[in-house]
Amino acid sequence: MKGSTHKKTGVLLSLLVLLSGCSAINSHQVFSERKSEVPIPTYWQSADTYVNSEFSNQLLALVEQESAAQLVEQTLAANYDLRRTAIRLEEARLLQYQAGINDRPTVNAKFEGQRSKQGQITSQQTLSLDMSWELDVWGRLADANSAAVANKQASELDYQSARNSLAARVIQAWLDISYRAKIIEVEKQWIANLISTEEIIKEQVIDGTKEQADLDAARAATAKVRATLESRVHSQSRALRSLNVLRGQTGTDIDGVTADLPQISAPPIQLSGDMIGSRPDLIAAYQRIVAADKNTAVAYKELLPKFMLTASISRSGTSMNQLLENSSVWNLVGGITAPLFDRGRLKSNAAIAELKAESSYLAYQNSLLTAITEVENAMDNEASLLRQQEYLQQALDFSQSSMRNYQVRYQDGVSGILSLLAAKQAAFQAHIQLLETEQARFSNRITLGLAVGMGV
Repeated sequence: MKGSTHKKTGVLLSLLVLLSGCSAINSHQVFSERKSEVPIPTYWQSADTYVNSEFSNQLLALVEQESAAQLVEQTLAANYDLRRTAIRLEEARLLQYQAGINDRPTVNAKFEGQRSKQGQITSQQTLSLDMSWELDVWGRLADANSAAVANKQASELDYQSARNSLAARVIQAWLDISYRAKIIEVEKQWIANLISTEEIIKEQVIDGTKEQADLDAARAATAKVRATLESRVHSQSRALRSLNVLRGQTGTDIDGVTADLPQISAPPIQLSGDMIGSRPDLIAAYQRIVAADKNTAVAYKELLPKFMLTASISRSGTSMNQLLENSSVWNLVGGITAPLFDRGRLKSNAAIAELKAESSYLAYQNSLLTAITEVENAMDNEASLLRQQEYLQQALDFSQSSMRNYQVRYQDGVSGILSLLAAKQAAFQAHIQLLETEQARFSNRITLGLAVGMGV
């Protein structure tokens, strides 16, 4: 009677464990199926003021110079940070492989040899084959594998995102170096112009038609521009070294930087909000939600009983010949294990896993919001920089005309040296500002292309 009561109690307890585990599994949230809280615009409002070219999903298609493509290719092959990212990707692939074989039986072969003496010397050899297999009744092992697959895919996308970002950095660094080289040429022309003015004034001072103060003012203006040029040359050397660091090299020698100013085409007009769905960083963030959801399912399924199957077959003998001749002994055991006193810890682990899944969901929402904002900002920048470029072109034309007029007025004695130097400064600075704005506009186009999912 007592045995029957204990048996019923055990069955009832097992049922309670099973039911409580099932109810916990059914109650947890699946965040990868939740609708996004961030609305994705179909078209951006500023698209009507945006100048475009034909769309391409390749970032390098926006760049017309072959030298840029060569620099990007060299950097992607040699960059140390990218190579480390590739190692992390390989680690994720190996972890996924391990998770994928967890549902397979474990089989081990074992040979034991024993020699003992109790009155007489005896020998014993045993050859056995042991197998254990967890039956994935609840799909826990399958969920663990799915989580590993999602993490592997996220790592692959992280690697692609790192490649895209690195390519954009190289192109923008190449733009920066190319335009700074052009600005250095302009400043050298400015200095040459000032030196020419100095020589004219010097002759006039000797002739007594101009005062020494005019010559001093001209020399001061030349010295200031020389200082600015020296600073810019120093910045150019640092920029070249920084680009070489990305390429895994040292020094300032880079063959891919040409004297010709690069041209960057614009990504397309009326960029659909769905295009940012091709951004690898966003897809990676979503895959991490999927992985976190699967890990949550695994954690809750740890509350359920596990079904194990073990089997072994062995032979024994006092010699190797007898070992091979004797008949085999085998056994097959099926078992069920269920957590009882450890359920509190397992429930806590499951709750933590669910919180991590929610955190992954919120991280994805933040990434999506950031991506949309990046596109909107880049499109607004394109329109604004275009207007700035137009105004600066006007400023350059007017300032050059003013400089020519003041040159004549100074030679005729109608205007002073300070007015002439101010006119020269305005003309050359307008040229430099125009180049800087053009560079900023082209660099922004790379930013926009990257923001909408263009890559390499």
